[in-house]
Amino acid sequence: MRTPLPSRPRAAGPLRHRLTAALACGAVVAGGALATATPVAADTGTATDRLILTPTDQATTSQFVTWRSTSSAPAAVEYRRTGGTAATVAATVTDTIGEHTHLSATLTGLAAGTRYEYRVGQGGDWTPWRTFRTASDAAEPFSFLYYGDAQISLDTTWPAVVQAANAKAPDAVGSVHAGDLIDTASNQTQWTNWFSGMGESAMTTQVLAAPGNHEYSGDQTMRNWKANFTYALNSPTRATTDDLAKLAEGDTPAARQTAAYLDHFERFAGETVYFVDYQDVRFITLNATRNSGFLTPSDLPACSEGCPDAGKLWIDFQAAWLDHVLATNPNTWAVATFHQPVYSVSSGRDEPLLRAAWVPVFEKHDIDLVLQGHDHTYARGYKDTTATGTPGVTSGPVYAVANSGGKYYTLAPEGENVWTRNGATQVKRGADVSTYQVVTVDGGTLRYESYVAALNGAAPERVGDLYDAFTITKDARGKRVVEDGVEVPAGDAQQLAVTVPEQAGEPGEFVWAVDGSNDLVDLGVAEQAGDHLRAAGALNPVRVTDTRRDAPAWSLSGQVSDFVAGDRVVDGKHLGWAPSATENTGGATPGAAVASGFVSGDGLAEPAVLGSAAAGHERGSVLLGAELDLRLPVSVTEGRYSATLTLTALS
Repeated sequence: MRTPLPSRPRAAGPLRHRLTAALACGAVVAGGALATATPVAADTGTATDRLILTPTDQATTSQFVTWRSTSSAPAAVEYRRTGGTAATVAATVTDTIGEHTHLSATLTGLAAGTRYEYRVGQGGDWTPWRTFRTASDAAEPFSFLYYGDAQISLDTTWPAVVQAANAKAPDAVGSVHAGDLIDTASNQTQWTNWFSGMGESAMTTQVLAAPGNHEYSGDQTMRNWKANFTYALNSPTRATTDDLAKLAEGDTPAARQTAAYLDHFERFAGETVYFVDYQDVRFITLNATRNSGFLTPSDLPACSEGCPDAGKLWIDFQAAWLDHVLATNPNTWAVATFHQPVYSVSSGRDEPLLRAAWVPVFEKHDIDLVLQGHDHTYARGYKDTTATGTPGVTSGPVYAVANSGGKYYTLAPEGENVWTRNGATQVKRGADVSTYQVVTVDGGTLRYESYVAALNGAAPERVGDLYDAFTITKDARGKRVVEDGVEVPAGDAQQLAVTVPEQAGEPGEFVWAVDGSNDLVDLGVAEQAGDHLRAAGALNPVRVTDTRRDAPAWSLSGQVSDFVAGDRVVDGKHLGWAPSATENTGGATPGAAVASGFVSGDGLAEPAVLGSAAAGHERGSVLLGAELDLRLPVSVTEGRYSATLTLTALS
């Protein structure tokens, strides 16, 4: 039996413009170009609506099917391989809300990478046959869609956004939703409009949704959420939260209260915190609410000293689980989705509790995408510590905030906002746009594209514009997040050579390249050295030649990525160097030595100068080298670790 929880006020925010039906005629939306793509929420003449596919945690061999019916008669799913003999699975009634019965069935024993047909119903009342495809058991390329908040204008803006997305990516295997699908969770018309906007895509592809604050509006136990969606019950438990669960051990008032909270959280997290593995990607959904009212069980034991904070404990509870599911991720890629962003972009918003608990876990495991909503603006960027020596190239998680409905907020000041105050950079930011995102995963490449699907009057963009894009690549050189139009310096630890071409009309030249072999710099086997492990080697020497007539200043800097061995990562700060300059006829100066960050400092995780020359230097060349010094904690797990040392020239 569900226990009602205290009410929670609707989130306040600097609403700039809300496109209601009355205002929709003044908005520019993609639907105008797709007027024939009529949304479908129900099959006319049947008792069924809100039919939706959601993935199980065994997406290669099973499938959740959920729907709503005006009939209370026993119902079922009939399914078959395309053109084959049908089998039947009886549905389970999950809830009855008003005059509607909510049902769900799990299809099991399916074949991987196979297309099936299915229909739902009872007696002689069946929906038409529709198709779905199970996930492949191999890392086949695929695309998925990412939506921010739908929430407002569910019968105008939202269908247009979905239609535009489906037209752009007709083969997408599913969609990821970052919360606030509706405005008031108890409003059945809004839910019906959300499903109508999703149309056939909800019934033929996988839907992964995270709850937002409005999913609790008028429905504090998320009854409607759990009636409309079925998700894997692999949410956090005490067994997956390690040291946090130990706080509940013992017989103190604080321990008893902590135990009561954790028991409540295990129930509360069901179908709102889950993960799914799909063709080499682990999709992780989190529940970012931190309202102590929702999070407090009705039978909470008394406590007066050392008592847990419900909101913080809930976020820490998920952080420990997140650490667990990322540490055990067997896939190449990982994507997290939740509602309230760790780096807010709208004016007046901030989530320090989420940021403190979850960002370190994202960074520790170098998750690839963190997809969020809530702010009704757009932003995408990175944590500054993952910048490389090449502008436009980063090496860590990408944080994105998107909006897909008709509600628009005001951006925080560009130079003073949650991102800049917390060591993060917004690469792209904007307001007054509704977007959808197409994410394509193909082996070691992940491509992210954001498109404009609707506009508020103040936006300068046009519907259909490519709004934002970047590519993540993972290969032997490591991981690189590259902005469109940016060329990554050639080479890695084995290919360090990059040539800077002569500028047009300028006599002389400035050239630098690896002198001789560009083989792998192998530091060998690390040896025990007191309280640490140590390895050493020498950088492949780099020859810099500068014969330009005006002899401008130049410098050559280096920065190393983290050392990676499978899913194990060691901070690049542990590498230091001692630069040298020989065969020096160009007036160059070696850079200062940088100590390993084993004891303190950032080592070569931060850019450091290998060599430089002041303006007016002699025209000539220099051979720059460096002795490398790697000092690792003795706790580092054994393995063959590799990293990329990127050299960048400035002149």
